[in-house]
Amino acid sequence: MAQARRHRSEAQHGLLAALCVLAACIPTAGKQVPGKPDAGNQDPAASTGFCVKPAATCNPDPGAPPVSCAAVQAAEAGLEFFPDPIANFEQTSTAPVTDVNNRTIEKGPIGHYMYSYTDATAQVYANRDETKAPVGYEPIATTSDLCDPQMPDQPNHVLHVSGGPYLGWGGGIGVALAHLNQGDGLCLLSEAHPRDYCPPAGAEDAVVGTTLNVSQWDGVAVWARRAPDSQPLLRVLVGNKYVDEDINYQQYVGKMPLSSHYCERVRECACVNGKACSLWGAGDAGAQGGGDAGAGSYYCGDPAADPPPGTISGNGIVATNSCNTTHCNEVYPAYPQDGFDPQFIGRPCTPYAFRSGFESSYCYNPATDPPPAESDQQCGDYWTFPLHLTTEWQLFLVPFTTMFQQGWAKRWPFFDTTSVSVVRLTWDAGWVDYWIDNLRFYRVRR
Repeated sequence: MAQARRHRSEAQHGLLAALCVLAACIPTAGKQVPGKPDAGNQDPAASTGFCVKPAATCNPDPGAPPVSCAAVQAAEAGLEFFPDPIANFEQTSTAPVTDVNNRTIEKGPIGHYMYSYTDATAQVYANRDETKAPVGYEPIATTSDLCDPQMPDQPNHVLHVSGGPYLGWGGGIGVALAHLNQGDGLCLLSEAHPRDYCPPAGAEDAVVGTTLNVSQWDGVAVWARRAPDSQPLLRVLVGNKYVDEDINYQQYVGKMPLSSHYCERVRECACVNGKACSLWGAGDAGAQGGGDAGAGSYYCGDPAADPPPGTISGNGIVATNSCNTTHCNEVYPAYPQDGFDPQFIGRPCTPYAFRSGFESSYCYNPATDPPPAESDQQCGDYWTFPLHLTTEWQLFLVPFTTMFQQGWAKRWPFFDTTSVSVVRLTWDAGWVDYWIDNLRFYRVRR
């Protein structure tokens, strides 16, 4: 079996290398398609286009040349894709969203099931023509000159996200595979014989409706480009039951004993933006996120000098800068309908020093709760691989065999792809201006 797997891996890399000669394809990071110069050195005075930075420092994005259906088909030749895309931005929604100009619009094309998160030092926006709105949940999509061979006569929709400068760890967008498992009906619990990409019969409750078995697939594919002022780095992250916070949350909801948890969550309630945690008065903009509206809520900043805390969109609070007990009482973002997080609701914000010497404040009660989990027991260190985007559309292929944990949280000796629960695209501190399409699981055609 080991020899067969090695042979399959060698055949896969050989085919991908051949594809890269034929079309704009990058199976590994750090390489640029021959003959495709980066447009980041263009003269900003000679072009017009979208700007993510302030006008005085902006290098406008004139857009990428059109990508024909023939070019897309050539890049994807020899590949097949999972029955459901992780995100292809072709679904539509009539739900309202409020843009940055406080206009209410109908969403239209969206990133189905997609959510965003940031370090709370800057917002992340989705863009469509002259419309900009917080990404939130199910962000608005826009048209692009990247052809979709499945619908060559119709406009293709992609996600255009921008924001910054992020001053902490950055941000990201993602899709929880529970939505594909149950929302799209791939793994209906009533089926007597689940499909081979569904959790096996007898899987625990926290896994059966939230994960997919993608062990028969080779990796993650995504089309992407960046604007000239955007950082080039974009990471692909894949989480499974061993490292995913959502699975741990489900285990808490199910009141499973700590001994059965794969990893643990912690919730830091100190400020991470360099400002003091202050009590804001009753009825402030972020009060709905937690705390008692009559007594005020805690946020990072000075109520006399800083803008109101929390950014409100049609999907609720995004990129809040809450702290203290207000942060402890907030809902778990992936399951806001639950109304509270059983691990942190009602806990005081308590100072704690880890054995490494790092100190901060966390949501836990020393009298009744175990101390915050040390970093080597914490969730969140997904398997990842870095992409280095250019200003032209390219197909990136990321085999699971090239993905590794970064080492800052709980480590596992293997990457189990039978219980994959989430796929994310993340970035570091700085400015971002990304264009994303067709995020999918792929494999070499059998």
